[in-house]
Amino acid sequence: MLAMRFGHPIRIITLLSMLLAPFPVAASSLLIWPIYPVIESHQQASALWLENRGNETANMQLRIFSWSQQGGDDHYQPQQAIVGSPPMMAIAPGERQLVRLIRQTPPPPGQEQAYRIIVDEIPALSSNHESQAAPRAAVRLQMRYSLPLFVYGEGASPPERIASSNAPYPGLTWKIVQQGGTSQLEIRNTGQHHVRLSRVAFEQSGQRSEVTNGLLGYVLPGQRQRWPLPQGLRPTGELHAKIAGVNHRISPK
Repeated sequence: MLAMRFGHPIRIITLLSMLLAPFPVAASSLLIWPIYPVIESHQQASALWLENRGNETANMQLRIFSWSQQGGDDHYQPQQAIVGSPPMMAIAPGERQLVRLIRQTPPPPGQEQAYRIIVDEIPALSSNHESQAAPRAAVRLQMRYSLPLFVYGEGASPPERIASSNAPYPGLTWKIVQQGGTSQLEIRNTGQHHVRLSRVAFEQSGQRSEVTNGLLGYVLPGQRQRWPLPQGLRPTGELHAKIAGVNHRISPK
């Protein structure tokens, strides 16, 4: 089975949405794996696979941006330290495409650097006959998928999974801030590795108030991130989150 051999690929559904007329909906399906790629210090490149499970050729563009966080927001910038090859591809139905994520410039020793891989669907060019037959109001919805890429300098390595314990997760703190008239959860990471937060909730006396039941987001090393609290949630008790698949407690600041 593909999912067993290559981990847990992500399925992306691309829809063709037509307005003003009952035209059929065309769909293609793309699998991408691994969903958490890394380039370790001893590697010059890493592999990313794309597979077209749809019935039409998938025309895709892949770009890699540097990723930083400032003021509680994500920022992406063009860069050339890491490149994807090939950057453009046409994947026939049932076929797979290997993309090499190539490190051109090594990160500083002992550091983790963050990037975002952006995969965009590129619409196929229609023939003149198809263009004339389609209504002018037709809208094509292209899909975009973003996944993280972490690259490590000499002496650095991906974060190890920390066993759950009564002690708070090292390097993480939280507080509630007010921004734009809304209460927001701010989490600061003073560690040397990113953290991926999911299933975040306040727990008190056996009661659980969920901030999110799924993925909340990432906090990069030395940065802080903010997320609005669900309406009506009262942030009381201890903050718990799943980090790298393990439940942890986060200390208040």
